[in-house]
Amino acid sequence: MKRDYRPFLFLQNFKGGIILKKIYVWLPEDIYNALVNLASRRDEAISAVARKMLIESITNEAANDGIDKVTEAVRKAMRDVLRPTEDRLAKLMAKAAVAAATAMYMNVQTIADLGKHNAVEIYNEARVKAVAYLKERDDNE
Repeated sequence: MKRDYRPFLFLQNFKGGIILKKIYVWLPEDIYNALVNLASRRDEAISAVARKMLIESITNEAANDGIDKVTEAVRKAMRDVLRPTEDRLAKLMAKAAVAAATAMYMNVQTIADLGKHNAVEIYNEARVKAVAYLKERDDNE
């Protein structure tokens, strides 16, 4: 009768209610020495220290991936919510720009109609003053 060793292997790899799988990893010598020193200081097996470090690293990576997905979903939701407001503000700004340009040209025409021959100079002076006014800091801001 042939003996089945599978139950033995199962029990051998059964730690803390977790079935462990064996892997082989090649490490650079300096990393290996650091791992040995760490295991020695903790008075633990090298495999236990490596296992804990891998579990912690993979858990952190998975958490970061989850945070990235949540962040991406929140950003998409915010874009979807803010898009109509942004579009409305852009349309209002375009209307304001057209109204301002219309008023500017009407003022230049009015100045010219009043008989002033330097309407363009008056416009340029007014523009410089307007830019200076817009650059001023209001006490309420």
